[in-house]
Amino acid sequence: MPAKEQPVSDEGREAPILESKLYPATGTRGPLPRPRLELLSDVLDGTYPVVLVIAPAGYGKSTLMARWYAHLVERGVPCGWLSLDEGDNDKVRFMRHLLAALQKADSHLGRALSGSLATDLPSGAKPLLQTLADDLARLQHRIVLFLDDLHFVQEPEVLEIVDWLVNYAPRTVQQLIGSRETRHLRLGGLRVRRQLFELESRKLQFNLEEASKFYCSRLGRELPTADLQRLVDRTEGWPAALELAGLALAGLPEQAAFIEDFAGTDAGVVDYLGEAVLSRMDERTRTFVYRISMFDRISAPLARAVTQADDSEELLQALRLRNLFLIPLDRAATWVRFHHLVGEFFRDHYRRTAPAQARECLLRGAHWMHANGYVEEAVNALIRAQDWEQATRWVADSVEDLVFRRGYHQTILRWMNALPEVWVDRHPVIRIQYAFALSFYLRDREYEAQIYRLQHLLKSLEEQPQRDQRMIDELRCAVELQTALSTGLRDDGKRGGELAGEWLAKWPDASLLRRGVMGNVLAFGLKSTGEIGRGLEVLTETRRWLSQGEGYYALAWTNYLEALLHMKRGGYLEARLACSRGLGLVERELHHYPAHASGLLHAVFAAVAYELDDIDQAAEHVEQAMSGVNECGHADAMILTYLTQARLQRLHHDEGGALAILRDGQELGERRALQRVTLTLAAEECSSLARSGRYEEARLVATRFGFDKLPVPAGMPELLTDKALRAASRYWLERAPRLVVEALGGAIEHCRQRDLAHRLVELLLLRALAHQRDGEVTSALADLQGALTIGAPRQYLRVFLDEGRELSPLLDRLDPQRLRGSEAAPLALRLQQVMRKPDGQSDLRASAALGEPLTRREISILRRLESDLSNKEIAEAIFISEGTLKWHLHNIYSKLDVKNRSGALTRGRALSLL
Repeated sequence: MPAKEQPVSDEGREAPILESKLYPATGTRGPLPRPRLELLSDVLDGTYPVVLVIAPAGYGKSTLMARWYAHLVERGVPCGWLSLDEGDNDKVRFMRHLLAALQKADSHLGRALSGSLATDLPSGAKPLLQTLADDLARLQHRIVLFLDDLHFVQEPEVLEIVDWLVNYAPRTVQQLIGSRETRHLRLGGLRVRRQLFELESRKLQFNLEEASKFYCSRLGRELPTADLQRLVDRTEGWPAALELAGLALAGLPEQAAFIEDFAGTDAGVVDYLGEAVLSRMDERTRTFVYRISMFDRISAPLARAVTQADDSEELLQALRLRNLFLIPLDRAATWVRFHHLVGEFFRDHYRRTAPAQARECLLRGAHWMHANGYVEEAVNALIRAQDWEQATRWVADSVEDLVFRRGYHQTILRWMNALPEVWVDRHPVIRIQYAFALSFYLRDREYEAQIYRLQHLLKSLEEQPQRDQRMIDELRCAVELQTALSTGLRDDGKRGGELAGEWLAKWPDASLLRRGVMGNVLAFGLKSTGEIGRGLEVLTETRRWLSQGEGYYALAWTNYLEALLHMKRGGYLEARLACSRGLGLVERELHHYPAHASGLLHAVFAAVAYELDDIDQAAEHVEQAMSGVNECGHADAMILTYLTQARLQRLHHDEGGALAILRDGQELGERRALQRVTLTLAAEECSSLARSGRYEEARLVATRFGFDKLPVPAGMPELLTDKALRAASRYWLERAPRLVVEALGGAIEHCRQRDLAHRLVELLLLRALAHQRDGEVTSALADLQGALTIGAPRQYLRVFLDEGRELSPLLDRLDPQRLRGSEAAPLALRLQQVMRKPDGQSDLRASAALGEPLTRREISILRRLESDLSNKEIAEAIFISEGTLKWHLHNIYSKLDVKNRSGALTRGRALSLL
């Protein structure tokens, strides 16, 4: 174990405990009953992808699974084992432990994630699990994952991961799970597909023959048949009770009388037998057992600190030799634990009979664990001892490290449920980090309650006669930072930017990291108000702060925001450069983690690549953006991802699929209360319908969302005004083109003044189409020429190509002489050539997908088509919407030149893709 004075890394702190979880506990040595032997061949052969051993405590689940593990290892089957406990309710810890267990089976699994799991999971575990799923999908051989004591996992986010493993892991990953219950698992689909074997408690009960063999091995002699039958009847074959009875019977002369004295199969049996076992111990051994039972795991040094017995290691070894339910947790038996049932009995008995001594044990153990780097376990022990003063002090000292750097959000959430409010208020940093953790769980009411509490605490501190100004300033600084940051994350950019600006002016001596975070919020606010130049200036300073403070995660956001600012101005080439820098940073400093950090950048990159007509790149980047963006929930990234997906789908002539993607995004925006997402995607739906000639449907969409009026009524919110001008104008082209011309004039001038080049091109093209419909060809050509002049040096393409059928007649009427010598001439010539092709399609590789190789994601989906999963289930398995899956399937079918699932599977096998 690490010495007290040595610095201990995250891995060093957790390694001994983690190692103890990666091997089966083998302390209980009983015979293997017949029903379990009959099942052994099915388990070893992998007949069932999922095997559940479900029974109450004390039925030998762990022993049985340990036997299976040993048999499989002997046969050379790669296996990973994970023993779960209450600490695994933290999603970060669970993912770290799960990955470690899988790497015991195959060291290549999750290799790219190893560095990521030392940090935070602000966006949830799905992005990491998706990356791991890709690794599992490439497995060419069978591995077996054992998950023992699953009943300890109750946290919904962790259960969501387990649910994915059980229902959607590839068939090459067999899972053997031991638990006391299954109420949190979805098992219906597995049962229907005959992919589940369930072993329940009745099949784990000992019969007379098995009990006889067991007692022969433990007592060295046979019990009389009548006594044995009575014992089996009284315990109903419950293995734990039979084990305890064996301990009590050892050396007892009046066995029949003892057997006759107890009855029942509930906890009363354990109490009775436990008392009998304790009564046979000498006082020193009994005290030793009581004290070490206060901890979930025990080692010789910890036992020495708790019991103050110098021969703790020898006493532990003696207890193991007596088979006193003391189970080794690693190969060297450095760490051990009592069987849960027996440990709970000893612990409860000690608390009832000697509460002061039990508390003292917890305090001694807590101080030893804290001194040796086991901070969480130490705090947990203090909470059980109700030493609130020391517990809150240690939490305050460690909470920033745990929450910020190690990502243990669930840890602070769990502690806050246990710590009294009055003690938490003595250390504001605890509540600050609690609010920070809540902000990642979309628990807005609880978050607001904590901010209110912090503000109330701040007021109380200010009213005290002897003010602690340092604490007041620190608390006010943190509260104001949290408020500005959460406002920005909720997409109230303008207000968030105002708050961030005020914060930066007020706290010039704050840390570089905090100033950098607020610089990002301020820049986002400036983007929201259209002050692009100033926003870019702020980001230059922000980048300097964060680079000095090594705030690489915040720097990834800086690059993302810079790209957004350039895009809004119309500088797509500059946006692409910012994305490239950002992705390089994420790869170099963050090792591709967290997933949403790169997802944000991929979302912008996809939109840029689409506009520059690099369709292959657009498809690649949007694929990488999907999961991270959905998890992060940042409005701009969500908008760009869904827009690009839908537009790519239209290039495949799948208008229905494109509309489905847009509607999925609208629903997500509504769920996240991000109005800008919902309205922007609704406007795109309106435009798409109008382009297809479905004007009445477009009108209904615009009416539903409130941007159907032209001219725009006075006082309409800016967001709705923008959507009306850019979307509703589409369907008004058919009915009242002159109205569109008049409505767009002011917006076009506004874009000229603000130098919003791409939006200006969009609006000029719209007005050109309106002029054309109104018979004003000269004006239409003037607007088209203006758009070409702006777009050519910036390499815009799709903004012209997507107008397709409507724009083609105007392009044909352009006078080449008028463009001679200008940058617009080559662009006009290219567009004319493209528009003259059949169906007005560009020379896109995406439209000639036959022969194009499948992407890694597409190969993964193709392999999942071999299962009996529906499209909906496959989408759930890879964390995308069903509409997005259909988009992928359309690409797969096109590339393989097939029409359906069976055709894709046949073609995939022929090409050795399966």
